Amino acid sequence: MGKDLRMHLLNNTSVQSLVGFENKGIFDGLHDQYVFRLLTFQNTGETDYLNGISRQHDVSILNNIEEHTFKIPKEVLAEYSPEVRLFPIIRTEEELGVISNVVQHPSVGDRIDGAWNSDPYYEIKKGPDNDRITDSKDIGEYPVYQGKNIYQFIHDDSILDDIEDIEYWSVEDDTDTVKSAKQRVREKNLGNLKRSLYYAFGGDETSQSQVQFVDDLLKKHRGEPLSEDDVKLDCTDYRIIYRFITNATNERTFIATVIPPSIINLHSIYTIRPFEINPSKDDLAESPLWPAYEPAFTDEEMMAATGLLNSIPFDFIMRTKVNKEIYQYTFKETQVPRLTAGDEWFDYIWTRAARLNCYGEEFADLRERLGGVEPVTNVDERQELQAEIDAAAFHAYGLNAAETEFVLDDL
Repeated sequence: MGKDLRMHLLNNTSVQSLVGFENKGIFDGLHDQYVFRLLTFQNTGETDYLNGISRQHDVSILNNIEEHTFKIPKEVLAEYSPEVRLFPIIRTEEELGVISNVVQHPSVGDRIDGAWNSDPYYEIKKGPDNDRITDSKDIGEYPVYQGKNIYQFIHDDSILDDIEDIEYWSVEDDTDTVKSAKQRVREKNLGNLKRSLYYAFGGDETSQSQVQFVDDLLKKHRGEPLSEDDVKLDCTDYRIIYRFITNATNERTFIATVIPPSIINLHSIYTIRPFEINPSKDDLAESPLWPAYEPAFTDEEMMAATGLLNSIPFDFIMRTKVNKEIYQYTFKETQVPRLTAGDEWFDYIWTRAARLNCYGEEFADLRERLGGVEPVTNVDERQELQAEIDAAAFHAYGLNAAETEFVLDDL
């Protein structure tokens, strides 16, 4: 069922029921994990709510649907997956209550003035960019991370035994045996900078090409065209990353952490850009154009965001949307409270996330920027801090005691 059809059904028909089944002995010859849903609707009117339930094993409930289902509001179906328009799989009224509260918050990818915004992407990819990495630490000048090199609030193997050693490395400048991964990231991000300059200073689709427009603009103000050196690498500062490969049956589906500067990531990790490009006229005279880059997060917002992304409520809603991989659109359409300074629970969450994440010499600068964070490396103390973040996240999402208990029981 396509996303346009789903919204057409909600807006232009009267949907009576949506019942989902797992093939536990229903159809011979089909795997028992096969799932399907039956939809009934009248091809007129509009849907305010429908009777629904999922993960059923006995088709006899169709004889009396209203007795075995519960009412799902249209708003929940529409807001759960605003990009792809998936309908949620809801098994109980308690789960409906949780999802109803969660979808009232903005999606991660929504642009909100005055709040932090998330723009994820992968930096380099194994295969096409193999010439940018080496397995020789003696040759490499900085690590290239994979998903298995991180865990929640963890950026190395000094705390958790399950974190694997760094396998790949790269170099600052090209050598005879390996090219620079950082230079490859510059090449890939040059287009973002070019487009930002083009639209910020009056370019449009009917005028000259973006390349010509931007080069002429910069030659006028600084005497030289746009180059890859104008790209400010995200790895020049601390940034949030998350694992692309996951599993909805893992202890935690969503794995995020903040990593120190000078690390490049393979595509099993997505980077959340720490900068936004907002060029001013004065920036045009600069070489490189780094002043055009502004922080996408304050340091405190970065830690609060990491805490929320690693929280049980966010993990709960993410588990309803993913199987093996967290695609960019899946992440961007998933809801999270966009807490900033002055909001309830903001200070509570960011201070604890910082104590979990900002350990080691690599985080000395960030600890100082945050006012002197005392990192925690003891496993028991870390578990307590993470539990406190989870509790605060339940409050931030607006979940009541019964809904919180349901989520915890569902782990």
